Amino acid sequence: MTIGQRISNSWERDGLAGMLQRSALYFLRRAGWRADAWSRNLDRHLAAQAIVRRYGLSLKRNERFRDCHKGQRCFVIGNGPSLKEQDLSPLANEITFVANYFHLHPIISAAWQPAYYCLSDPAYFDGREPVESIRDIVAKIPSASFFVPHHASDFLNTSKALPDDRTYYVGMCGGLENEFSEIPDLTTVIPAAQTVVQLAIMVAMFMGCTRIYLMGLDHDWLTQCGVTNNFYSKDSVRNQPAASDWNYKSLMEAVTTIWRLYEMHQRIATKHGIKIINVTHGGFLDVFERARYEDVIAEPESERPA
Repeated sequence: MTIGQRISNSWERDGLAGMLQRSALYFLRRAGWRADAWSRNLDRHLAAQAIVRRYGLSLKRNERFRDCHKGQRCFVIGNGPSLKEQDLSPLANEITFVANYFHLHPIISAAWQPAYYCLSDPAYFDGREPVESIRDIVAKIPSASFFVPHHASDFLNTSKALPDDRTYYVGMCGGLENEFSEIPDLTTVIPAAQTVVQLAIMVAMFMGCTRIYLMGLDHDWLTQCGVTNNFYSKDSVRNQPAASDWNYKSLMEAVTTIWRLYEMHQRIATKHGIKIINVTHGGFLDVFERARYEDVIAEPESERPA
């Protein structure tokens, strides 16, 4: 329906006074939406500037990773319980991104080490998680580069829990704004991540990976009342109490935000010719196309990205 048709219909239905009232309400709403979007963008811009001023030199260190795996494939591995059903040994010589408590996986050995390790949960850096947890990771992972959010800097500078020469900081804020359509640039501020694997996806994009396989991303919190069950969990989710930190409505809202950020990643990937493919056994993440893990690792090298 054109604007002219809307005006004509309003005139016939409401008369001059009603049409003017509806028009005024419409323009006020439009002005409010624009003002709200403008204020959000301004807040994000100011926050990004503050991050760059304080952490700019640290962010510039990330330049060494720009397109370092250009045209290659990689695997971003979450910690979902489905990993128990997947043999990771074929990934020993692949580009792998792991996260959080992955060091507990029995695959970790001198022969199987991840290339990159991401930590983004604030609990690691605000005292809720004992510093020994991070040191346990470092003890088992002697060569991987670590990627952490900018706000971890003060804690790590004091605790020395991660090795300085292998730790890289990522400035993050915002995330749902539509203007995010370019490959995230780790030398400046990038969209925030709601999950650590979202950070890993953006790092992989910056490194030039053109095929990003996701696994261990069960994302089934809504079926478990927020209880987190991982490959290393001792109890099945049926034996765990319902989570007390979430009510179901807030959990749904959080999952919606997570999905919207994945949609942002898909939008960026589509624009730049990157394929993000979910090879998790089961799970609920339906933003990306699916493939069988077994088929992917069986691909002849001649059919893989360069």
